[in-house]
Amino acid sequence: MFKGLKIQMEIGKKWTEPEVRIRAAEELLGDQIASRLEDDREDQLVIKLKDEFILLKKSEIIYLEVFNKIVTLYTANQQYSFRKSLVALKEELSDEAFLQVSKSALVNTKEIQRLEVAFSGSLYAYLKNGQKITVSRRFVDQLKRHLGMVG
Repeated sequence: MFKGLKIQMEIGKKWTEPEVRIRAAEELLGDQIASRLEDDREDQLVIKLKDEFILLKKSEIIYLEVFNKIVTLYTANQQYSFRKSLVALKEELSDEAFLQVSKSALVNTKEIQRLEVAFSGSLYAYLKNGQKITVSRRFVDQLKRHLGMVG
């Protein structure tokens, strides 16, 4: 990525907040490194499991649902369960890709493969991982607008 880049890491419990220091001979190189780090940070969701933190790329999240205050988050290869509110997750996930599709679910709209009309005005969304989720009637118009569908 950056030829001749020296990386030094210190990991330990004494660090309460992550910190990155950039030292570069040229301002342009420093700006490029900072920009790359910022891009990665913006595409990252941190979830806390029992005694560890998991860093996920937001683009890897297919969908998530909440049941009895427990969030189950699905990626292509894994699922994670943790406590967090849907409201907090909506704030953390970008509106460009993620959309609420029911009272208890958010979906990465880039993962929707096809939609099917369901009973009483709701939709079924078939995702690229083979999962089928229900888009409740209340959120159908919002999803159609988001996907650029007319009518």
